[in-house]
Amino acid sequence: MASIQISRSDLVGIGSATLCVAHCLLTPILISMAAAYGWWPGLSYLFVLVSFYAAFETSQHSVGSPWLSLIWISFTLLVVSVLFEEDYAWLEIIGYVASAGLILGHLFNIRYCKNCRTRQTK
Repeated sequence: MASIQISRSDLVGIGSATLCVAHCLLTPILISMAAAYGWWPGLSYLFVLVSFYAAFETSQHSVGSPWLSLIWISFTLLVVSVLFEEDYAWLEIIGYVASAGLILGHLFNIRYCKNCRTRQTK
């Protein structure tokens, strides 16, 4: 049975994007319950930072992976949706799509990038 090499950055990316979706889904519930959530919107920026770290590290460790494009396009969409969702309500949906793209990109990278080159550091 072939073993699958799982990089820490892929796991961080999957975890961050999954938590981002949970954060977005729970926001309306917390608002409707009138909870004190002053720190809650700031989590979006934390997810962007963690997602950048995961995408960058995955890019460093999976040179030649066809899934890097999906990861970076999804990351860019996530950043745009987080920055401008207050002005454009439809960007919330784009944020969900971006998070799903990040999850899928990292999962596909884990599954199919067994022979990708690792960038050498000098």
